Amino acid sequence: MCGIIAGVSDEEIAPILVEGLRRVEYRGYDSAGVATLHDGMIEVRKDVGRVGELEDSHHVSGMKGKTGMAHTRWATHGGVTTANAHPHPSCHGEVAVIHNGIIENYLELKDRLAAKGHVFASETDTEVIAHVVEDAYAEVHDPIKAVLRGIKALKGQYALVLMFSDRPGLLIGTRNDAPLVIGAGKRERFLASDVLAFISRTDRAVFLDNNEIAELTPDGFRVFDLHGGQVKKPATQVAWELSDVSKLDYAHFTLKEIHEQPETVIRAMMQEPKKLEAFAEAITGAKSVVLTASGSSYHAATLLKNRLSKEARMRCDVVLSGEFEGYEHLVDGDTVLVAFSQSGETADVLEAVKKGRERGAKVLTAVNAAGSSLARESDIVLLLNCGPEVGVAATKSFTAQVMVGNMIADAVVGQSTAREPKKVSAQIADVLRLEGRVREIARELSNRTDFYFIARGSHYPVAQEGALKLKELAYVHAEGMPASELKHGTLALIEKGTPVVVIANSQEGFDSTVSNAMELQARGAEIIGISDRVNPVFRHFIEIPSANASVAPILEVIPLQLLAYFMATERKNDPDYPRNLAKSVTVK
Repeated sequence: MCGIIAGVSDEEIAPILVEGLRRVEYRGYDSAGVATLHDGMIEVRKDVGRVGELEDSHHVSGMKGKTGMAHTRWATHGGVTTANAHPHPSCHGEVAVIHNGIIENYLELKDRLAAKGHVFASETDTEVIAHVVEDAYAEVHDPIKAVLRGIKALKGQYALVLMFSDRPGLLIGTRNDAPLVIGAGKRERFLASDVLAFISRTDRAVFLDNNEIAELTPDGFRVFDLHGGQVKKPATQVAWELSDVSKLDYAHFTLKEIHEQPETVIRAMMQEPKKLEAFAEAITGAKSVVLTASGSSYHAATLLKNRLSKEARMRCDVVLSGEFEGYEHLVDGDTVLVAFSQSGETADVLEAVKKGRERGAKVLTAVNAAGSSLARESDIVLLLNCGPEVGVAATKSFTAQVMVGNMIADAVVGQSTAREPKKVSAQIADVLRLEGRVREIARELSNRTDFYFIARGSHYPVAQEGALKLKELAYVHAEGMPASELKHGTLALIEKGTPVVVIANSQEGFDSTVSNAMELQARGAEIIGISDRVNPVFRHFIEIPSANASVAPILEVIPLQLLAYFMATERKNDPDYPRNLAKSVTVK
């Protein structure tokens, strides 16, 4: 939701913070700010807009001080204004805070503090935290005790970092249902919402658990529980985060990540055999299986559900994590709950897992971030291994999830649908060579305001994913649906020139899907065919290689990712940072 990076060092901290902030900008980019501590004063510079704009207008990398914090915001409470940007200082500038999450009782706290004479400068829930801690610090004169007292007054979810004007070389951080991780370097320490923020400085990370409080100095760190007792937290060496996070010669991270998929699907197939076997055994031994996910991950989970249903003759449900409360009655001690996520920090997914745990379910996870909250809450974890995904819209993480789902299904049914990883990789590379053709189609259709995506059977989730990508990147209304549902309402919306993307797999429902396309064509629709088999009904045709039912969805979705990307660039949108969206939605 929001990007956090804070640090204490023997060096000037501001340039380090700005570099780290750029790396976590995918988490939010409405506004940004930096605060440093120098000569007993906390200086704050912040503004609306992206990190680069903040640097251009306020030269934040030149700020003095070896203790500091930085934040890039995705607005929840209060509009996108300079006053609402983080960091937020307290009344007298003694405390500054950055925050990811939502404080549910902030109005109650604000009224209580205002009655005591506190003056507020913003509309945010975050600013209340600085005043609450300042109030406590005036009484106890101890940063840890003040933060302990402060967070006991808070209701909600949060990752917080606090700085005190009279405590140079000290940062305090704490979390509750929002990610916060320590980076342990040589003579410098960091707190961040994502290891990417500090990975250029250190690959040693400590993942905080809920209600733990971290105290950082350049020499080390200590972690405490809610009662003030010290907790031992060993550092972990992070590996996948070392992947290159530069755009190289690509115009955008999104395009680079689309082009990484020949490699990332191979890495997704590199699973530990014993762990994969244990994952499959847990599923086959369960009386009920429930899959849960959000966004693109939900579509990947649906593909797995389809395979388990069809090939393993297994009854299972797939539930949107945000709607899990209405389905939790399906979960008990005989249930295996399988969660799909890229970040492992999505609030809805974590809440669904929490509810599943409370009802006795065993939790299995396919996730990209090894040290994430979701990974640590799970009994068995399979990693996507696709490296950091900076573009807000899921691309390589989606295809990695599909491939890991295939590995799970194969292990359950005792077969291998992707025996030749290099062949799958080569087929993806072949599809990527169609980029020029997709760009031409996007250029021709870039002014259209409505798109429809149809498919049949197990390919329907790909239609949903294609529609989601177009909405996210191009800001175009789009719907993905089973081709069989067209006659139940949607045909009334088709008129001359309406683009319809038809995903027609030669091995599953091809003739029926083409018949639906002819129906659409007769009503004026402009048909874009994604298929391994040509047909005259396709006005625009993107021919993909033939593949079995498990690999075909990956080959089908890549042209849809490219279509959304080029539609976005034709419409002058920034595909890496779509408006109103953030990569990791860590609030409910």
